[in-house]
Amino acid sequence: MLAAMADLVSPDDKAPRIAAFDGPLTAPNLEDAHIAHLLAPLANLPVLGRVESAYRQKLRLKSWQYMTAVSDQLFVAFVVGTAGFASNGFIYAAELFPAEPARPPRLYKKFAITPLSVGTIIQPTSTAGTHSFHTKGLEISLQSREGGRAFATRVDAMSAAGERIEARLDFEAKGHDHLANCVPLPGGRWSYTHKQMAFGVTGTVTLDGKTFDFTPGAAFGTMDFTKQFALRHAVWKWVALCGKSRQGAIVGLNLVDPTPDAPISENAAWIDGRLEPLADVHLAIDAPGNIDSPWTVEAESVDLRSTPIAHVEQKLALPLVSHRLRHVVSSFSGHVRTKKGQILDLDRIVGIAEDNDTWW
Repeated sequence: MLAAMADLVSPDDKAPRIAAFDGPLTAPNLEDAHIAHLLAPLANLPVLGRVESAYRQKLRLKSWQYMTAVSDQLFVAFVVGTAGFASNGFIYAAELFPAEPARPPRLYKKFAITPLSVGTIIQPTSTAGTHSFHTKGLEISLQSREGGRAFATRVDAMSAAGERIEARLDFEAKGHDHLANCVPLPGGRWSYTHKQMAFGVTGTVTLDGKTFDFTPGAAFGTMDFTKQFALRHAVWKWVALCGKSRQGAIVGLNLVDPTPDAPISENAAWIDGRLEPLADVHLAIDAPGNIDSPWTVEAESVDLRSTPIAHVEQKLALPLVSHRLRHVVSSFSGHVRTKKGQILDLDRIVGIAEDNDTWW
């Protein structure tokens, strides 16, 4: 693991450093890397090189910051993201384990896609500044603090059903390990990510006039900041969760399948804030065509089964571009084995199961 450095692509290089770092980078300048694309032959030409650079950096680089928070009553998730030609913002919140078991959990949601980067600001790093998304009926602000080890998040939205959604949540993991790495993707592309799956969360979420409190020690959060020169066809399954085991340890998990072919990966567990790499990750949906199907989650030291609680789906179909994103809010039960051999029992820890399939 390398010490966090100022940048990812040095001035004399065309490719980023492939490595795991001991903290988020202040200048993960992946946008300065060169990739194979239609205009790549123009890169070293006078004037036209600027056209190539603008196209590569503005229309081929995909960036986002996705965050979740969970209490014993509510799960909430929100994102600010852009793929250059379009930007994405959303928030959704699901009530958990309602007092009336026969009543399905209530779901509140607001999704928006805007052309180009209209109303969207994605900072080049997760360690400073504010990511924001603004359009009719949806405003999101994700402000980095403490060098990316804490965030102040604010969301104001109006759902399609006319329900007010307001989130005022602060995330903090200053004394914890943070995952940051850069890995290669097929076809001479790369992905940089900064993740933390064991935030403490404080604040409130108000849904249609009802306020839910998030309090220290009882509310947990996750964060995924990623920038990548994505594949033309990007497909993955992803699980992210954080909660307290029966033994009292705070456990966070980040698992992706398929995992890029590299000596390092983003697959990891957080045990009371300490990072433990995971290998041999497999995520499987019992009935792939059924959005409400349970998932099986396996790794060399993890075995979990999910129970769906609620789901959202976002679709976009345009010439040359299609996007299908499914998020299943789920409770996960099973076991995690630490590097020291301790078995931690997870019982209905709520997190997200994501199934992504995008052509862009």
